[in-house]
Amino acid sequence: MQSNFPASLIAFLSPWLLFACSSAEVASSNPSSKGGNVGPLGSGGAGGGISLNTGRSTQPDLTANMAAPPGCGDGILANDEACDDGNKVSGDGCSANCLRVEPGYSCIPPGQLCHQIARCGDGLKVPPELCDDGNTTAGDGCSPTCKVEIGYKCDGSPSVCTHTTCGDNKIEGAEGCDDGNAMPFDGCSADCQNEPNCKSGSCTSRCGDGIVLGEECDDGNNVDGDGCSKDCKIEAGFTCAQPALGDTMMVPVVYRDFRYHNPVDFEAGVVGSYAGFPGMVNATLDANGKPVYSGIGGNAHVASADSFSQWYKDVTGVNHSTASKMTLWKNGQGAYVNRYGPNGEQWATTITAYFCGNVGNEVNGQPCTFVYGQTDCDKNVALGYKMLKCWANGGNYNATFVTSQVDGNPVFFPVDDDPFTPATERAFATIPPYYDPGATWPHDVDANGVDRLHNFSFTSEVRYWFLYDKAKTYTLDFTGDDDVWVFINKKLSVDLGGIHTPVNGSIVIGANGNGTTTVAATYPISPPPVPTQSSVNLGLQSGQVYEIAVFQAERQTTSSSYKLTLSGFNAAPSDCSPTCGDGIVELGEECDDGVNTGGYGKCGPGCKLQSGFCGDGVVQPGEDCDDGVNAGPPGCPSGCRMIF
Repeated sequence: MQSNFPASLIAFLSPWLLFACSSAEVASSNPSSKGGNVGPLGSGGAGGGISLNTGRSTQPDLTANMAAPPGCGDGILANDEACDDGNKVSGDGCSANCLRVEPGYSCIPPGQLCHQIARCGDGLKVPPELCDDGNTTAGDGCSPTCKVEIGYKCDGSPSVCTHTTCGDNKIEGAEGCDDGNAMPFDGCSADCQNEPNCKSGSCTSRCGDGIVLGEECDDGNNVDGDGCSKDCKIEAGFTCAQPALGDTMMVPVVYRDFRYHNPVDFEAGVVGSYAGFPGMVNATLDANGKPVYSGIGGNAHVASADSFSQWYKDVTGVNHSTASKMTLWKNGQGAYVNRYGPNGEQWATTITAYFCGNVGNEVNGQPCTFVYGQTDCDKNVALGYKMLKCWANGGNYNATFVTSQVDGNPVFFPVDDDPFTPATERAFATIPPYYDPGATWPHDVDANGVDRLHNFSFTSEVRYWFLYDKAKTYTLDFTGDDDVWVFINKKLSVDLGGIHTPVNGSIVIGANGNGTTTVAATYPISPPPVPTQSSVNLGLQSGQVYEIAVFQAERQTTSSSYKLTLSGFNAAPSDCSPTCGDGIVELGEECDDGVNTGGYGKCGPGCKLQSGFCGDGVVQPGEDCDDGVNAGPPGCPSGCRMIF
């Protein structure tokens, strides 16, 4: 074999000199993390390589200043070469001296141009990866496709990802903006992502807000390399489209916690009603996008316009604000709604059966059965109800049955953990008839029957943006107590103001850009009140972006219900995916040689490396060794080859 290396240098480096793949690498502490360097069959049985990394940090290139072997650049892979792509140019995958396959490349087969490799999770950050932290775990800053996740910044190879601080006036990592605070609805979200500007009528959509308006794409960030550029242009090798929403959608919300009687409008000691008090707020929002008290008297229980103005703005010493997101769950009817359980569980409406047999007279010893005849339990089972709980009460059995599953949340207490209000102001809550048809107003209790104590006196503010299309129908349905106002395009669309039991309100937006609102009380009184219906002139124009703003207040210590349903309001950001087979390696692909037929050291179907490779722990043809780490002494060199 040919070599023009000085003997002393060979003696020092042989046999572990990594004349393949990447620069020398320090083994990961996790030996199961296998990336490695793929070496194909070459002339004389020697291998070339793929520059992959398994969560290792790179050392200086020991081959950089070495002379090229005599045959370097002839396109024939000799035993004294790591690669040979037919030239002596660095930066194209094979170094100018043919002694190193550069990181992020595969030089198989010899004599042809090397092709790009980006194996997300191997710890080696190479284009087009935006980060690579050595794993494909979501939520740690670097996504499973090696994209920097919202709330993080990532540096180095392997990437070290740390949290960004939204609100520090520094735009870092995946942030698209930073206005010095971490509150939404001011143009920059609580995640430091752009929001539409809705100060004057229809909104102005900005690149990075996730709404495609006059843009090729908008994936909700201002990052290059992920398919949709920082200027909202579709990048080469990608296709972008707005996907259908998944099982959930998130809407931003701000909760503001108040003390009792601070202002005096909260916990005023009044008895609620079965219906709302419309007219409490003006028909349009003010210049800051907030509702304005109209001055209505009677049962509004508002001290003044000044006290009302504190409900939906941050006032030191009066309230405490928390930015959050509300999860809406797919309801199977083309809409999304909030629910009681953290995983989308619906509230179970129940009834109690008070005679399900005598203790000691069960059928085959089974509780809530009666050997002598039919019981209330049997009747409920016949109706298709599911038994939730059975217990002995004296000498008889009682049971609880689930009669239906209901959306929304009858115990809506989002500020229970806010320390602004002392524990002495926590109180029990009751379940309203809307969620408990027995109209018994039962207490909300834990598994042991003990009252859960909740933090009342709070407001919520939800905002959501949508692109209006006159060919679609949009529906917003709401149930709540106490006060609820819905504004669309800054115009009052649903008015459920006042202290009251849950009331339903809905609005349907049609092709004319206007809405039809329906309001109905939920309390089971006889005769039931007739729902009221009215028209709302929203003035929406097709192809424009508009804002929905939902304001709610919980002012009376009795119960707290909230149900928000959105239908048709799809504002999912662009989903960009790489085009496998175009010969361009893009984020989400490990490789793309334009053919992708597979084989050792080549790209396989789906733009994935699917054959064995150096680093898989198996010595394959063309490899001298493979210990699964391949980082040098005392083990195998990173190219799985011993070159002398």
